[in-house]
Amino acid sequence: MTGTSLDGLDAALVSLEGAGLDLRAKLVRGKSASLGDLAGPLRNAAQQRPMTSGEFARLAFEFGELHAKVIGDMIAPNEYLDLIVVHGQTVFHEPPYSWQLINPAPIQHRFKCQVITDLRQADLAAGGQGAPITPLSDWVMFRSSDAARAIINLGGFCNITFLPRTEQRDTSSPTKAPPELQQVQGFDLCPCNQLLDAIAREAFGYAYDEQGRRASVGRAHDSLVKSLLALFESLQSQQRSLGTGDEAMAWVDSNLNAVPPADLAASACSGIGKAITESIQAFGLVHFPIEEIILAGGGTHNATLVKAIRAQANVKVDLSDDSDIPVDCREAMAMAILGAMKLDGVPITLPQVTGRTDRSERNITLSLPNKPTNQSIP
Repeated sequence: MTGTSLDGLDAALVSLEGAGLDLRAKLVRGKSASLGDLAGPLRNAAQQRPMTSGEFARLAFEFGELHAKVIGDMIAPNEYLDLIVVHGQTVFHEPPYSWQLINPAPIQHRFKCQVITDLRQADLAAGGQGAPITPLSDWVMFRSSDAARAIINLGGFCNITFLPRTEQRDTSSPTKAPPELQQVQGFDLCPCNQLLDAIAREAFGYAYDEQGRRASVGRAHDSLVKSLLALFESLQSQQRSLGTGDEAMAWVDSNLNAVPPADLAASACSGIGKAITESIQAFGLVHFPIEEIILAGGGTHNATLVKAIRAQANVKVDLSDDSDIPVDCREAMAMAILGAMKLDGVPITLPQVTGRTDRSERNITLSLPNKPTNQSIP
């Protein structure tokens, strides 16, 4: 998995048992790696800077090779892979058009197993937003009979999955959805690391604000927080998934010289935290009250952002690490789960989340032919 913040490539080796909606996932190990020389071209593509078809072809192929190297470095010589699921880099997302750039052929060539990619396209073709695609996998990883939960991904964009308490179900039909699955909700909320990293680049001259240290010495300005919340509300009112063109750069540019840089970063953290907690509280008034918040994604490493969320939440806030799912592995694990569900014939998106109109859509993703896996990994 590589996210919109382009801060690296996260891989997860996952052991999967069961089938369909009774799938159980356990992390064996995870690995994060730098995008290296590919970070610049990928960012250029995501920012809609002109590139030739040849440059796109080379970028996609080399990106596939990078995935193969990271996977190879992660697994042991005696381990065999049954399935590899690759999200690809989102370089454009404006439904119904979306592009998750990668050439999966180098991955399949090396590991000789089935490779699944381009997970969003079938949902888009069925009238959906193609995002967020993780709520079903969040249900697999985080569902609980003890508490209704909000799973917050602090990635390039912040998205939320709302999980009701689970009920006892009949396991004789693994593809039959349990009643509470219809209550699972999710949506893209606002720019997150996209915004914070833009401030770090423009105000501090760094790729990101490590651990939110610079923001921690700043002061949040009420006027800036209010203007940022107004921007987020405008994005939410469009009732679509967020993507290309939603980096909130206009807000950064207009306020860059208005306050000290640390204050601008602190205001952004406060605004994102307030948007998250207010959305959770509003959801609880209409649907079901949330009793626990679980944070995951790269933004959890920004201590100032996490502190802002905890200060404004009225329920317990934990990191996904507390559920044995490291914050940097949650999205990569989600890809493994969704790929396995796809092979089991389970729709991997939820119509009440993405808005797809074809409720029988099987989300048939693009995959390369299956090959035996009982051989040594090169």
